[in-house]
Amino acid sequence: MTLDTFRYLIKDGFRNLSQNAFMTMASVLVLISCLLLTGSAYLVYENVEHGFEWAYQQNVVVAYADTAVTDDQAVAMEAQLKAMDNVAEVHFISKEDLLERYREEFGDLLEDLENDNPLQDAFVISFKDLSLFDQTVAAVKGVAGVETVDYDQALSNSLVQVRDTVLTIGGWVIALLLIVSLFIISNTIKLTVYSRRLEISIMRSVGATRAFIRFPFMVEGVLLGCIAGILSYGLVFGLYTLLGDNFTFGANFSLLPFTAVWWQLLIGFLTGGTIIGILGSTISTGRYLKEHTA
Repeated sequence: MTLDTFRYLIKDGFRNLSQNAFMTMASVLVLISCLLLTGSAYLVYENVEHGFEWAYQQNVVVAYADTAVTDDQAVAMEAQLKAMDNVAEVHFISKEDLLERYREEFGDLLEDLENDNPLQDAFVISFKDLSLFDQTVAAVKGVAGVETVDYDQALSNSLVQVRDTVLTIGGWVIALLLIVSLFIISNTIKLTVYSRRLEISIMRSVGATRAFIRFPFMVEGVLLGCIAGILSYGLVFGLYTLLGDNFTFGANFSLLPFTAVWWQLLIGFLTGGTIIGILGSTISTGRYLKEHTA
């Protein structure tokens, strides 16, 4: 294919979009609908993951230091705990602070403990990944100066199982929506191809190859995908921002910020729209040419 031929086919693809405005609009709207469904499923997927990360932070492990541990040793223990790969956060509570909290709650009942504090320094620890719960707890227990570790292993196991199930289902839903999107856009573009059957017949009669006929439709598919991808991204951004501004889920939990996923969505919409457009054009023109030409 020469450069002049390539330029001609590119221009023809752009020209066909404007000359078939109704079918172009229909294809873009169908593709936007498909991308919106897929993008929404992806946002739900990411927010479920975000929700479980938040839940992980609530399922804490409390490590109690030996009563003989000095202040300097407690500082060293805290640093060692924070350095662990799977530890997200460590909050140190001294035995003096614990005693003060209990005094506020029980008042005069703890007056006798003024000079003899039996409590222990505590480290409240949250993990990044609960699937590594057992290994991380074992590492915490191995820190010099840690006497006991208090935790709810059953809750952590339940969280991991629920998370894996929900995210697996979410992944399959996204994959299914992509397949449905390809099927719908393929059939929509097939209508465009059929509406230009006379033009295709003339091109075949003068010796045009299948690749020559297909190429402008592929250009259309790329353009349709890019247009739909940009519009879908704008719609998702607006709707997601509106949802985040008007709905609250408690004082300590909110939707995942859009800034955390904006580039994945933008790339996904543009790439997904383009690929679906190209595949839809290729499939629909291939079927038509196979059925109507020798």
